[in-house]
Amino acid sequence: MTVLATRTIQKKKSLTILQRVAERDKTAVKDCIDTYGNFIWALARKFTASPEEAEAATQEIFIDIWRYSERTDKTQSVEEKLIAIIALRRLIKQLQ
Repeated sequence: MTVLATRTIQKKKSLTILQRVAERDKTAVKDCIDTYGNFIWALARKFTASPEEAEAATQEIFIDIWRYSERTDKTQSVEEKLIAIIALRRLIKQLQ
């Protein structure tokens, strides 16, 4: 039992959050929100006119992030850039 738990922990550490989301890891969505939620919320507030619009935009951004999760690279820096790009695209699309 300990060996299985150790392997699971090691596997989680070697994968990015988006890779874990793509693999349907139940803890990955929470980790994604915890890690990137404040960043996404700050961008949404900057690009929207009200807290309600920011909340809706944030939800749409996370849906987009999870939709694109299967296309990710293995490096953390790429993950951070991808999340920023997805968020900005969604927010710019709303402005148009």
